Amino acid sequence: MNEIFTVAGIAVVSAGFVILLKQYKPEYAFGAALAAGIILLFNAIILAKDIFDYMSGIIEYSGIAKENFGILVRCFAICVVAKIASDLCNDCGQGSIASKVSFAGKIFVFITALPLFSEIMEVIESLINL
Repeated sequence: MNEIFTVAGIAVVSAGFVILLKQYKPEYAFGAALAAGIILLFNAIILAKDIFDYMSGIIEYSGIAKENFGILVRCFAICVVAKIASDLCNDCGQGSIASKVSFAGKIFVFITALPLFSEIMEVIESLINL
């Protein structure tokens, strides 16, 4: 619970710093926003480790293939990276680039998830043959 206060505090202080920096040294504002985003992302990754450990235990217990869990983790990582890059582009006033980054992220998620679609088709085929 205390972690959210840390993340929120870092975010608010960083946002204030970036706003001030944008007024006096706009060329450094992007770098400061990027640095703040990286710090917040690493903080979130450290917290997410517990989630992945818990999910790994559930995956082992359920008998689902670990490769499928890996695919889901990669898709999640692609979504996070694409969202952060898109938000940074929007912050710089480049909405057109941001929308293309978002679209590319969706394409990469689809490509990464293709093995799951083939497994779903196999399950459907086995159900039809019953």
